Amino acid sequence: MKNINFVILCIVFLSINIFGQGTPPAVSDNANISDNSLKMRSAELEKTKRDETVAAAAKFAPINKDIVARFPQIKEDFEGLQMAQAAIITAYTTGKKIDYSLIETSANEILKKAKRLDSNLFSPQTEIIEDDPAKKDEKKQKTIRDLIVELDNTIGSFVSSKIFGNIKIIEPEVAIKTRTDLIKIEKLSIELAKESAKLK
Repeated sequence: MKNINFVILCIVFLSINIFGQGTPPAVSDNANISDNSLKMRSAELEKTKRDETVAAAAKFAPINKDIVARFPQIKEDFEGLQMAQAAIITAYTTGKKIDYSLIETSANEILKKAKRLDSNLFSPQTEIIEDDPAKKDEKKQKTIRDLIVELDNTIGSFVSSKIFGNIKIIEPEVAIKTRTDLIKIEKLSIELAKESAKLK
C-alpha cells in the first residue's frame, strides 16, 4: 500500500513539473505595434522639425542663386576678414601702447567685408530687427578686450562653417548658423569701432 501511494505521489509530482514547463504564453503582437507606432511618431516629429528648419532657412538665410559666380569675391572677403581681425589682435596685444586707431580702422574693414559676404552668400534680406533700445541700458557694457575676444570667436566660428567646404550643397542648419555669425560679426565690429574711437 505504501509503495502504491509512493508511486502515485511520484506521478503527480512529475505531472506538475511537466505541465509547469509547458510552452510559454504567446507574446502579443501589441508590443510590435507599439514599437512601430513610436517609430512613426518619432519620424513624423523629425520631419516636422526638418520642415521648420528648411522654412526658417528660406526666410532668414536663403542662399544666393549666383553664389558660385561670386565665389572669387567671397574668397577675398573671407581672407580679408581674418587679416583685419589679426591686425586688431596685434594692435591690442603688442607694443607699449594700444593702437586704437588701427583697431577702429580694422573693425570698420571687418564690417565692410562682413556686409559684402552677407550679400554674396545670401539672397536679399528683409531688414534685420535691431535690439530693443530700452534693453540696451540693461546690458553690461563690454570692454574693448571683451569685444575683441567675442569678435575673434565669432569670426572663428564663421570661417569654419561647412558652407565654405561645398557651396553647391548647403544644409539649412548651416545656412542659418553662418548668417547668424555674420550678423553678430557686423554688430560687434560696429561696437568695437565706436569704443576704439573714444579711446584713440
